[in-house]
Amino acid sequence: MTRRRDPFEKTDTPTSTQPPSLYDSLRVATPRKRNRQWEKQQQSRKVVYRGIDPKLALKVKKIADDLLVPGGEVAYAVLEYALRSYERGDFDLHPRPNPERMRMTLFPRSDSAHSINRPQRTAKHKRPEALWRVITTWRGFSPELKQELAALASDDGLHVPIGELITALLRFGLKAYETGLLKLEPKPKSTTFTLAHKGK
Repeated sequence: MTRRRDPFEKTDTPTSTQPPSLYDSLRVATPRKRNRQWEKQQQSRKVVYRGIDPKLALKVKKIADDLLVPGGEVAYAVLEYALRSYERGDFDLHPRPNPERMRMTLFPRSDSAHSINRPQRTAKHKRPEALWRVITTWRGFSPELKQELAALASDDGLHVPIGELITALLRFGLKAYETGLLKLEPKPKSTTFTLAHKGK
């Protein structure tokens, strides 16, 4: 009979080890920290608004894509046009009391999310997403325009949410663009050149 090997007995024979993987010997690039200097410099020219009608924001984006310019520049031009029209008296903003909030509203009564006499919705009919949840971001706005819009929407101005104000201004400005009253013409931007290094 053969003698059984004791499982707890130490053996002097080394166990065979796998050779190191080729991938372990390769050098891996260390992740480089991104330079965020441009974003820091442009922070004052960025706007983030809540409650803008997404259809209007998509129209701005489509116009910007057609003209090959940034979307923020189109939004800036449209809002600037609408603001100047409001200052001249060509565009009226009439806020009304909103029974559901403490602030006024620029939207007509049919646009209001709730109505006092509206029947309860069934489970089949889902509510549309609330506009205040939609966030729109643009770049290229001057600090002066941002302050002017904030002042107009504030308690001392029209006392409306800024998203409603931007939506009303965009609606007016985009209608003027579609009818040809507002002309947006892209201009070439000066670019810098670099020298190509010749190979040896």
